[in-house]
Amino acid sequence: MTQWTWARAGARNETTGFIGRAAELDAVRRAVTQARVVTLTGPGGVGKTRVAVRAAHQLAVDFPDGVFITELSGLRDAEFLPNTVASAVGLPEIASQEPMDQLIDHFAEKRTLLVLDTCEHLVEAMAVFVDILLSHSSGLVFLLTSRQPVALPGECVLPIPPMPSPDADASEQDSDALALFVARAKAALPSFGLRDDNRSEVIALCRRLDGIPLAIELAAVRLRTMPLEQILGRLDDRFKLLSGVRTAQARHHALRTTIEWSHDLCSAPEQELWARLSVFAGGFTLAAVEEVGSGGELADLDVLDLLGALVDKSVLQRVEGVAEYRYRMLDTIREYGAERLESSGRTEEYARRHQEFFLRMAQRAGEEWMGDQQVEWADRLAADFDNFRVAMDFAIAHPGDEAGLRLVNGLCGFWLGKSKLTEGRRWIDRALAAAGPEPSLEQGIALCQGSYFGLVQADRGVSETVRRCRTVSEVLDDDFLRARAMYVEACEMLMWSGDIEGTMASYDTTRRRLRGSGDLFPLAASYINTSLCHAAHGDPARALREVEEGLAALAHIPHERWGRNYLTIARVLALWAVGRPAESRSTGRKVLPSALAQGETMSLAATLEFLAWSACELKDTNTPRCCSAAPRRSGVRSAPRCGACGR
Repeated sequence: MTQWTWARAGARNETTGFIGRAAELDAVRRAVTQARVVTLTGPGGVGKTRVAVRAAHQLAVDFPDGVFITELSGLRDAEFLPNTVASAVGLPEIASQEPMDQLIDHFAEKRTLLVLDTCEHLVEAMAVFVDILLSHSSGLVFLLTSRQPVALPGECVLPIPPMPSPDADASEQDSDALALFVARAKAALPSFGLRDDNRSEVIALCRRLDGIPLAIELAAVRLRTMPLEQILGRLDDRFKLLSGVRTAQARHHALRTTIEWSHDLCSAPEQELWARLSVFAGGFTLAAVEEVGSGGELADLDVLDLLGALVDKSVLQRVEGVAEYRYRMLDTIREYGAERLESSGRTEEYARRHQEFFLRMAQRAGEEWMGDQQVEWADRLAADFDNFRVAMDFAIAHPGDEAGLRLVNGLCGFWLGKSKLTEGRRWIDRALAAAGPEPSLEQGIALCQGSYFGLVQADRGVSETVRRCRTVSEVLDDDFLRARAMYVEACEMLMWSGDIEGTMASYDTTRRRLRGSGDLFPLAASYINTSLCHAAHGDPARALREVEEGLAALAHIPHERWGRNYLTIARVLALWAVGRPAESRSTGRKVLPSALAQGETMSLAATLEFLAWSACELKDTNTPRCCSAAPRRSGVRSAPRCGACGR
């Protein structure tokens, strides 16, 4: 089976008013009561996603365990399909369990609707994925959107048709196509209204466009720049090429013709930018467009003006982003731009520019990760994670300048801070394999980071990688790498050796090296490791001292979260172990908002675990009476375990 995160959790909000589709929504509601896989099919632009999202909102009451929507258009590699869906459902990464196994366990007894939007490019993997989850659950229902069925036994395929062509005397009240055109036309030109003197032109236009919603919307937005009669005339000229062709083929041509027509109505610079923007996945910022899409024929033009023009013409959508607007293309429009870029022979040129932009972002993020902008960086990188996946794919497919290694190294803080170690390790392994065996600084950093991630996940299989860290550092005679290699060796001792005294001595030696190299991340992590170790092995007072030393090392960056959160969590454990449960509980409650803001699930899990121990010790009124204080054993306090509730 294929080795199996961009996703958006929960129910997505609609950015424009929903028009019509009552029959299609009724069909979806009936279908999900009769089948566990319902696939909405149809050509691009026909409205599959809008129907699925609206149906999901309406069906929420019928699925008590939740409705989750995962957008897959930006996911290019089926390997990460389970990771993406698990992230959308809100499942934390568990080192000892594959995402697919997590999903199987999670959905086993739940009544849940899982909407997977835009599946056609993953259809083979999707068939395996859906089949496995169906066979291991009783109440899970899938609602898919795809240009083709998944072809599973029992799959209910609902073709989403274009909106019916309006009759000659139709009005907004009895024609979805007219209602859609008028609504979008008023948004483009507030003075527009359907009147006796323009009704026939609007009806003719909707008929020409075969009722395809995207085509209707693209036409309506043109009212900003030309009168209705001229819009219809231009479409008539173009549609003469399709005379005599009807049904599904005509509908496909209707959409493509409308997109081509919209393309022709753009200026040459707007057309050029449209093509260049097709290299992005999932969305992009103005800064990204200025770096990737500018230059050449556009050298003397303001990219912001061109972006605004493409938004006005509905080629781009503008959405809220992290501290700034983001822009995105519908898949059908992006594919058309990609075709134009490919036909010009410049796809690789702009894919490389795309890679270089996101490489610079990743490298800067890596340099500034252990700093006051850590949370902001995490959010920025998360927003562009589909683009980073595309950039890493390109870099790995075009080795030679170590771009793949530099990308994965720059993103290491992100993977750690967002608890995405499994995917991070896979990208690191792929980048190392593509780069070849020749020792280099970037190779050494990737080896050390991959080793650390594996040790955090308690994977005994990373021992050989730990050895390679040391070898590369010695071959290069590099003190920075040597200190990192010593750090992962100390982590390995902590995990497996059982020699606490020897391990602590190794950490002391390693810290001297790390201070000399100025490598703050492993230095802070070393204090986290040793404080937790002392708290768990009978010396909580020493653990508290380690916490204070670690926090002192971070004092110059007061808004850094990852290291400070984990050190505070170690303090929660140490205060509980030293017999101060009230302070432990108070400290844990204070760190929870910070861990939540960071979105790092491992720290949240640890905090809640330790808070539960303190609650048991205090016999908190919010704790079940069956729980009791933790037993003492040889001077070391073990975790409370209640037979009734498991605490």
